[in-house]
Amino acid sequence: MFKKILIVVDNSEVMKDAVEYTTTLFPDAFFYLFSIINLGSFSGFYTKAVYKEMNQLSQETFLMLEGLLEKKSIQFTTETEVGDPVSEVLSFARNNGVDLIVMETHAGITANKIKLGKTTFSMIMHSSIPVLLLGEDLKPNPSPRILHPTTGSKYSELATQITGEVAAQWKSTIDVLVLSGDKESVKTRVEGILANSKAKGNFSFAEHGKEVSSVISQASNADIIIGSRGSPRKSYKLRFIFRPLALDPHIRLIVAFLPKPFLLVCD
Repeated sequence: MFKKILIVVDNSEVMKDAVEYTTTLFPDAFFYLFSIINLGSFSGFYTKAVYKEMNQLSQETFLMLEGLLEKKSIQFTTETEVGDPVSEVLSFARNNGVDLIVMETHAGITANKIKLGKTTFSMIMHSSIPVLLLGEDLKPNPSPRILHPTTGSKYSELATQITGEVAAQWKSTIDVLVLSGDKESVKTRVEGILANSKAKGNFSFAEHGKEVSSVISQASNADIIIGSRGSPRKSYKLRFIFRPLALDPHIRLIVAFLPKPFLLVCD
Protein backbone atom coordinates (compact mmCIF):
# COMPACT_ATOMS: atom_id res chain seq x y z
CA MET A 1 0.00 0.00 0.00
CA PHE A 2 2.34 2.75 1.25
CA LYS A 3 5.88 1.97 0.12
CA LYS A 4 7.74 5.25 0.61
CA ILE A 5 6.97 7.09 3.84
CA LEU A 6 8.35 10.45 4.96
CA ILE A 7 8.37 11.12 8.71
CA VAL A 8 8.78 14.77 9.67
CA VAL A 9 11.32 14.59 12.48
CA ASP A 10 11.48 17.13 15.29
CA ASN A 11 13.22 17.06 18.64
CA SER A 12 10.21 16.29 20.81
CA GLU A 13 10.17 13.63 23.50
CA VAL A 14 7.52 11.58 21.67
CA MET A 15 9.36 11.34 18.33
CA LYS A 16 10.48 7.81 19.16
CA ASP A 17 6.85 6.83 19.84
CA ALA A 18 5.79 8.29 16.47
CA VAL A 19 8.41 6.27 14.61
CA GLU A 20 7.59 3.11 16.56
CA TYR A 21 3.89 3.59 15.80
CA THR A 22 4.36 4.20 12.07
CA THR A 23 6.84 1.38 11.48
CA THR A 24 4.50 -1.03 13.28
CA LEU A 25 1.75 -0.18 10.80
CA PHE A 26 4.03 -0.24 7.75
CA PRO A 27 6.98 -2.54 8.51
CA ASP A 28 7.81 -3.19 4.84
CA ALA A 29 8.00 0.45 3.73
CA PHE A 30 11.11 2.53 3.04
CA PHE A 31 11.31 5.50 5.43
CA TYR A 32 12.71 8.99 4.97
CA LEU A 33 13.49 10.67 8.30
CA PHE A 34 13.19 14.32 7.32
CA SER A 35 14.24 17.20 9.56
CA ILE A 36 13.59 20.84 8.69
CA ILE A 37 15.61 23.62 10.27
CA ASN A 38 13.26 26.59 10.21
CA LEU A 39 15.33 29.61 11.18
CA GLY A 40 12.39 31.97 10.87
CA SER A 41 12.95 35.05 13.00
CA PHE A 42 16.43 33.79 13.90
CA SER A 43 17.76 34.50 10.41
CA GLY A 44 20.27 37.32 10.22
CA PHE A 45 22.98 38.03 12.76
CA TYR A 46 22.33 34.86 14.79
CA THR A 47 21.85 32.51 11.82
CA LYS A 48 25.08 30.54 12.18
CA ALA A 49 24.74 30.01 15.94
CA VAL A 50 21.08 29.01 15.76
CA TYR A 51 21.64 26.72 12.77
CA LYS A 52 24.50 24.97 14.58
CA GLU A 53 22.35 24.37 17.65
CA MET A 54 19.34 23.16 15.68
CA ASN A 55 21.43 20.91 13.46
CA GLN A 56 23.07 19.33 16.50
CA LEU A 57 19.66 18.60 18.03
CA SER A 58 18.51 17.05 14.75
CA GLN A 59 21.56 14.82 14.52
CA GLU A 60 21.09 13.62 18.10
CA THR A 61 17.46 12.76 17.32
CA PHE A 62 18.52 10.94 14.15
CA LEU A 63 21.01 8.83 16.11
CA MET A 64 18.31 7.78 18.57
CA LEU A 65 15.85 6.90 15.79
CA GLU A 66 18.46 5.09 13.70
CA GLY A 67 19.04 2.66 16.55
CA LEU A 68 15.31 1.92 16.74
CA LEU A 69 14.97 1.37 12.98
CA GLU A 70 18.07 -0.78 12.68
CA LYS A 71 16.84 -2.97 15.52
CA LYS A 72 13.58 -3.51 13.59
CA SER A 73 15.44 -4.08 10.28
CA ILE A 74 13.62 -1.12 8.70
CA GLN A 75 15.07 0.44 5.56
CA PHE A 76 15.57 4.19 5.90
CA THR A 77 17.62 7.26 5.12
CA THR A 78 17.95 10.65 6.84
CA GLU A 79 17.71 14.12 5.36
CA THR A 80 18.02 17.65 6.78
CA GLU A 81 16.90 20.79 4.94
CA VAL A 82 16.73 24.47 5.84
CA GLY A 83 13.63 26.50 5.02
CA ASP A 84 9.86 26.64 5.32
CA PRO A 85 8.59 23.30 6.70
CA VAL A 86 5.61 22.88 4.37
CA SER A 87 7.48 23.83 1.19
CA GLU A 88 10.49 21.66 2.00
CA VAL A 89 8.44 18.60 2.97
CA LEU A 90 6.14 18.74 -0.07
CA SER A 91 9.00 19.41 -2.49
CA PHE A 92 11.04 16.49 -1.15
CA ALA A 93 7.99 14.21 -1.15
CA ARG A 94 7.18 14.99 -4.78
CA ASN A 95 10.78 14.59 -5.95
CA ASN A 96 11.20 11.24 -4.21
CA GLY A 97 7.88 9.57 -4.94
CA VAL A 98 6.76 9.59 -1.31
CA ASP A 99 3.21 8.21 -0.89
CA LEU A 100 2.61 9.03 2.81
CA ILE A 101 3.71 11.96 4.99
CA VAL A 102 3.73 11.47 8.76
CA MET A 103 3.81 14.36 11.22
CA GLU A 104 3.10 15.04 14.87
CA THR A 105 0.58 17.72 15.67
CA HIS A 106 1.02 18.55 19.35
CA ALA A 107 2.72 21.77 20.45
CA GLY A 108 6.46 21.53 20.85
CA ILE A 109 9.20 23.29 22.76
CA THR A 110 11.90 23.63 20.09
CA ALA A 111 12.28 26.38 17.56
CA ASN A 112 11.95 24.06 14.55
CA LYS A 113 8.96 22.14 15.88
CA ILE A 114 5.97 21.68 13.55
CA LYS A 115 3.05 22.86 15.65
CA LEU A 116 -0.66 22.22 15.56
CA GLY A 117 -2.00 25.33 13.94
CA LYS A 118 -0.93 27.25 10.87
CA THR A 119 1.78 24.83 9.71
CA THR A 120 -0.29 21.68 10.19
CA PHE A 121 -3.30 23.13 8.45
CA SER A 122 -1.15 24.53 5.65
CA MET A 123 0.33 21.06 5.12
CA ILE A 124 -3.03 19.35 4.78
CA MET A 125 -4.41 22.17 2.61
CA HIS A 126 -1.53 22.01 0.11
CA SER A 127 -0.58 18.33 0.09
CA SER A 128 -1.79 16.00 -2.65
CA ILE A 129 -0.21 13.11 -0.72
CA PRO A 130 -1.99 11.40 2.21
CA VAL A 131 -0.91 12.76 5.61
CA LEU A 132 -0.88 10.70 8.81
CA LEU A 133 -1.39 13.05 11.77
CA LEU A 134 -0.18 11.80 15.14
CA GLY A 135 -0.86 13.11 18.63
CA GLU A 136 0.93 12.15 21.83
CA ASP A 137 -1.06 9.09 22.98
CA LEU A 138 0.27 6.49 20.54
CA LYS A 139 -0.29 2.78 21.01
CA PRO A 140 1.40 0.67 18.32
CA ASN A 141 -0.95 -2.02 17.06
CA PRO A 142 -0.31 -4.07 13.88
CA SER A 143 -4.06 -4.71 13.54
CA PRO A 144 -5.77 -1.43 14.50
CA ARG A 145 -9.53 -0.93 14.52
CA ILE A 146 -10.37 1.65 11.83
CA LEU A 147 -12.97 4.43 11.97
CA HIS A 148 -13.82 5.60 8.45
CA PRO A 149 -16.02 8.73 8.38
CA THR A 150 -17.30 9.49 4.88
CA THR A 151 -19.71 11.78 3.06
CA GLY A 152 -19.92 9.39 0.14
CA SER A 153 -18.87 12.13 -2.30
CA LYS A 154 -16.73 11.30 -5.32
CA TYR A 155 -13.81 12.96 -3.54
CA SER A 156 -14.08 10.49 -0.65
CA GLU A 157 -13.89 7.34 -2.77
CA LEU A 158 -10.08 7.20 -2.70
CA ALA A 159 -10.14 7.29 1.11
CA THR A 160 -12.62 4.41 1.13
CA GLN A 161 -10.43 2.46 -1.28
CA ILE A 162 -7.35 3.02 0.90
CA THR A 163 -9.34 2.06 3.99
CA GLY A 164 -10.25 -1.26 2.41
CA GLU A 165 -6.70 -1.95 1.28
CA VAL A 166 -5.03 -1.24 4.62
CA ALA A 167 -7.80 -3.09 6.49
CA ALA A 168 -7.07 -6.16 4.38
CA GLN A 169 -3.35 -5.72 5.00
CA TRP A 170 -3.74 -5.19 8.74
CA LYS A 171 -6.62 -7.67 9.14
CA SER A 172 -8.55 -4.84 10.77
CA THR A 173 -12.18 -4.16 11.61
CA ILE A 174 -13.75 -1.12 9.89
CA ASP A 175 -16.42 1.08 11.46
CA VAL A 176 -17.93 3.24 8.70
CA LEU A 177 -19.61 6.46 9.84
CA VAL A 178 -21.77 7.99 7.09
CA LEU A 179 -21.83 11.76 7.61
CA SER A 180 -24.22 13.11 5.01
CA GLY A 181 -26.15 12.55 1.79
CA ASP A 182 -28.61 9.77 1.00
CA LYS A 183 -27.19 7.52 3.68
CA GLU A 184 -28.47 4.21 2.36
CA SER A 185 -27.13 5.07 -1.09
CA VAL A 186 -23.77 6.04 0.43
CA LYS A 187 -23.71 2.76 2.34
CA THR A 188 -24.24 0.79 -0.86
CA ARG A 189 -21.40 2.62 -2.67
CA VAL A 190 -18.99 2.25 0.23
CA GLU A 191 -19.77 -1.46 0.56
CA GLY A 192 -18.99 -1.91 -3.13
CA ILE A 193 -15.61 -0.14 -2.87
CA LEU A 194 -14.61 -2.06 0.26
CA ALA A 195 -15.61 -5.34 -1.40
CA ASN A 196 -12.87 -4.80 -4.00
CA SER A 197 -10.38 -5.34 -1.17
CA LYS A 198 -12.47 -8.13 0.34
CA ALA A 199 -13.13 -5.87 3.32
CA LYS A 200 -16.41 -5.23 5.14
CA GLY A 201 -17.63 -2.40 7.30
CA ASN A 202 -19.93 -1.96 10.27
CA PHE A 203 -22.15 1.03 9.40
CA SER A 204 -23.62 3.83 11.48
CA PHE A 205 -25.11 7.21 10.54
CA ALA A 206 -24.34 10.63 12.00
CA GLU A 207 -27.15 13.05 12.79
CA HIS A 208 -27.23 16.23 10.76
CA GLY A 209 -25.34 18.94 12.62
CA LYS A 210 -23.56 16.43 14.84
CA GLU A 211 -20.98 15.14 12.35
CA VAL A 212 -17.87 16.23 14.27
CA SER A 213 -19.15 15.10 17.68
CA SER A 214 -20.10 11.74 16.14
CA VAL A 215 -16.57 11.22 14.81
CA ILE A 216 -14.99 12.19 18.11
CA SER A 217 -17.39 9.96 20.05
CA GLN A 218 -16.87 6.91 17.86
CA ALA A 219 -13.10 7.44 17.81
CA SER A 220 -13.02 6.25 21.43
CA ASN A 221 -13.64 2.71 20.13
CA ALA A 222 -11.11 2.97 17.28
CA ASP A 223 -7.32 2.96 17.00
CA ILE A 224 -7.02 5.08 13.86
CA ILE A 225 -9.24 7.33 11.73
CA ILE A 226 -9.00 7.19 7.94
CA GLY A 227 -10.89 9.89 6.09
CA SER A 228 -10.85 12.25 3.12
CA ARG A 229 -10.07 15.93 2.85
CA GLY A 230 -12.56 15.97 -0.02
CA SER A 231 -15.91 17.64 0.47
CA PRO A 232 -19.29 17.53 -1.28
CA ARG A 233 -19.41 21.35 -1.05
CA LYS A 234 -19.53 23.05 -4.48
CA SER A 235 -16.73 25.40 -3.40
CA TYR A 236 -14.35 22.45 -3.04
CA LYS A 237 -13.93 22.47 -6.83
CA LEU A 238 -12.06 25.78 -6.43
CA ARG A 239 -9.50 24.37 -3.97
CA PHE A 240 -6.58 24.65 -6.43
CA ILE A 241 -7.28 28.37 -6.83
CA PHE A 242 -8.23 29.17 -3.22
CA ARG A 243 -6.36 26.70 -1.03
CA PRO A 244 -8.37 27.38 2.18
CA LEU A 245 -11.36 25.83 0.40
CA ALA A 246 -9.49 22.50 0.41
CA LEU A 247 -10.06 22.11 4.13
CA ASP A 248 -13.62 21.46 5.23
CA PRO A 249 -14.58 23.06 8.59
CA HIS A 250 -15.47 19.59 9.92
CA ILE A 251 -12.00 18.28 9.09
CA ARG A 252 -10.41 21.34 10.70
CA LEU A 253 -12.22 20.64 13.96
CA ILE A 254 -11.41 16.92 13.94
CA VAL A 255 -7.72 17.70 13.34
CA ALA A 256 -7.77 20.28 16.13
CA PHE A 257 -9.20 17.76 18.61
CA LEU A 258 -7.35 14.79 17.02
CA PRO A 259 -8.96 12.09 19.18
CA LYS A 260 -6.86 9.35 17.50
CA PRO A 261 -4.20 9.15 14.77
CA PHE A 262 -5.79 10.43 11.59
CA LEU A 263 -4.78 9.29 8.13
CA LEU A 264 -6.10 12.09 5.95
CA VAL A 265 -6.35 11.26 2.25
CA CYS A 266 -5.68 14.33 0.09
CA ASP A 267 -6.79 14.25 -3.54
